[in-house]
Amino acid sequence: MNFSARSFDFRRAERGSALPLAMIVMLICSILGFTLVAMGMTEMQISGNWKQYSAAFYAAEAGIESGVVALRTILASTPTPTAAQLSGITAPALIDPKLSFVNYSVAWVVPTPPNSYPTTFTIGPYAGFSGQVTDYLITSEVRGDNVTRSRLTQILRQVQVPLFQFGVFYGAGVDLEIAPGPNMTFNGRVHSNSNIYVGAGSTLDFDSTITSAGGILRRIKRDPSIPWGNNPRIKDASGNYQNLNFDSALRPGFGSAWTASAWQAQATSTFGGTVRDSAMGVGQIIPPVPQLFYNPSNPDVISHQLIEVANAGDAPDLASAKMFSKSGLRIVNGAVTDMGGNPVSVPPGVFTTTTFYDMREQRNMVVTDVNVGLLRSSGAAPANGVLYVARTGSPGASVRLVNGSQLPSQGLTVVSENPMYIQGDYNTVAKVPAAVLADAITVLSNNWAPNNSDAKGDLATVTRQATATTVNAAFALGPSVESVMGQGNGQLENDIRFLEDWNGNTFTYGGSIIDLWHSQQAVGQWQCCGSGGTQYYTAPQRIWSYDTLFNTTPPPGTPQGTLILRGAWSQQ
Repeated sequence: MNFSARSFDFRRAERGSALPLAMIVMLICSILGFTLVAMGMTEMQISGNWKQYSAAFYAAEAGIESGVVALRTILASTPTPTAAQLSGITAPALIDPKLSFVNYSVAWVVPTPPNSYPTTFTIGPYAGFSGQVTDYLITSEVRGDNVTRSRLTQILRQVQVPLFQFGVFYGAGVDLEIAPGPNMTFNGRVHSNSNIYVGAGSTLDFDSTITSAGGILRRIKRDPSIPWGNNPRIKDASGNYQNLNFDSALRPGFGSAWTASAWQAQATSTFGGTVRDSAMGVGQIIPPVPQLFYNPSNPDVISHQLIEVANAGDAPDLASAKMFSKSGLRIVNGAVTDMGGNPVSVPPGVFTTTTFYDMREQRNMVVTDVNVGLLRSSGAAPANGVLYVARTGSPGASVRLVNGSQLPSQGLTVVSENPMYIQGDYNTVAKVPAAVLADAITVLSNNWAPNNSDAKGDLATVTRQATATTVNAAFALGPSVESVMGQGNGQLENDIRFLEDWNGNTFTYGGSIIDLWHSQQAVGQWQCCGSGGTQYYTAPQRIWSYDTLFNTTPPPGTPQGTLILRGAWSQQ
């Protein structure tokens, strides 16, 4: 009986200890359950916050892109916008009602006028380019439906680039072809907004950078040969000549194609950055005509407006972009006026009208002769150094600069929508910054007038023997037609036109050559030395160089190209 009592007491004790254990287990399970629920709620909250932040981030990013587009649109028509224009750039509408902009602005980084600073790029695809920089800060901050915010900033950099700082500059729609027969060395920077086609009949050396917003190709457009001619040589970053024995499309030996990255690696290894194209980030430097910002299908025609007479139908931004609007003295259809359209009296003989026969054009040209020496000595030269001369609506209208060995001390830029002729030495006495912008430019030697060269006839019937002549001026001009297979525009080396027998004589040129358009009025086809047609010229010996004076003192009214670059981006 005692044994039974003890056994009974043991089972009761066992049942008594199980209850607290069960309660402890239930408590632990409850705690775990609550913990899991709390963790799930936290994760849901974190997920929700991240979702809200992501939405705010993408909305802020959309605000940045909207600001970039709006600012580019303003800069296309107004290179120097006002504070009111910048403050007028507003945030885009947001679809999600939980999101709102709490801070949105576009402002100058340099707050005091002129809001810009000079710079020279030392690295990257624009290394060596100089310009005036204006930085704009775009700020876009978005808040979600609670305290979640996303703040982004982007620098948009506008660089005004004087186009005459390049030895050669070609616009979009006018492919740059360089294919000289005789030896040629060029010392200035070369840039094209489209493709560059290059080869050498003998030797062709470049002493500075070559950049293309398209590709760099070892052929020419009128000939199927790949490669065409001899390999050009280009100085590398250390100043040593290296052969261009490959191109954007074909690997060394020209036997097979390669990728853009392989071309980039080889070009960088060989030239150290002095040869770059679109694969290395080179983009267009946009000439100062508003429509060119919108990638038109006919950029050469649009660019020609830069030199055309203003008319009543011009939009305000186009009218202000034209060189006509920048000219301090104008002679249009015989009327002489100042920039405001007020009549101006000039001494007799400064402007006269005559005719002569252009064998390339196969027609009589009605010429407005400008006696540059008399313009200078009489004090009639424009104070701002920009002269506009044109005759509109007259077939064969043209302009000829004579007696121009010494220019006005402030420099002189002469502009015309017509073809231009330069007769004799130009800007060779007390040289000053000078430029000529025209539909096309033909150089007539010092021997033109004494040789009765105005008479009709090719070289077989009328002797037009040239003599050595020097011209120091930047040229903006157009070739007659883009080169196609079996037909050429003469390439860069024949961009400047001639009408005489230059055999054995030298044409010395110092300046900058800018091709933005095809000539619309002087459309006579280029042909070498009379082969296959009328012999209207033989080529001179060419001594050409970039005028380094333009690095510090550009010609009056120099057109400014525009680079739009993205600068620093930050997330806060």
